[in-house]
Amino acid sequence: MIRRRVTRLLWAAIGDDRVGPIWDRFNDEAREVQRLAYIEAREQGHPCIADEHVLLGLLRHATNPAAALLRTHGLDLAAARADLIAVGPTLGPRADPAAALRSLGIDVEQIRQRMETTFGTDAVNAAERRVRRRPWWRGGHPQPSPLCVYLLAKRAYHFAAEYADQRGDAQIGPQHLLYGILRDARDPLGTQLSRRSRTTLARLGWAADRPNPLRLLLQRRGVDLARLVTDLAAPQS
Repeated sequence: MIRRRVTRLLWAAIGDDRVGPIWDRFNDEAREVQRLAYIEAREQGHPCIADEHVLLGLLRHATNPAAALLRTHGLDLAAARADLIAVGPTLGPRADPAAALRSLGIDVEQIRQRMETTFGTDAVNAAERRVRRRPWWRGGHPQPSPLCVYLLAKRAYHFAAEYADQRGDAQIGPQHLLYGILRDARDPLGTQLSRRSRTTLARLGWAADRPNPLRLLLQRRGVDLARLVTDLAAPQS
């Protein structure tokens, strides 16, 4: 127990959340789904990718088998987007400082790209880390960090990797990602998140122990989560 805690502290100190090895296993389709999930989150002003955005990414990709299965259960991209607005996301746009700046005509991403061009990516990342670690009395302020961007979906990624291992698949594809978010959606938000992660997200307006928005979205559409998992695991003809 002590060794595990020390190991986690070391990982946290160097910014390693143990997701990197999982990302290395993503196939091209899974990487595209992840990219589209990030776009969906940004277009809606959500600062972090969560299970619901991965679902939207799967549907937006459209040509993968997981998206085809979702469509057979009555899910399409437009309906899923509307249902997400109705049930509310894991972390809403009101918590996104970048969205507030965009409303004033300031595009944070464009500014970042200019800074990287001028000073280099490593220098910009190092400066970000220093600011995030400042206490509030030295000008520090809460904002999504690079790790926070996918922190809410991290547990689903681990479930996806475990599912791939169970099936003997070396790579993680869209069907594994679908299994991961469905497995994660069974439990309330924040399940198995560390205290540090909960504290980081709470500063952004996140509330733990709410029902997972993905589960609420499926219920609203009349989709049985357990049946969907069963169909996903069924041999493909």
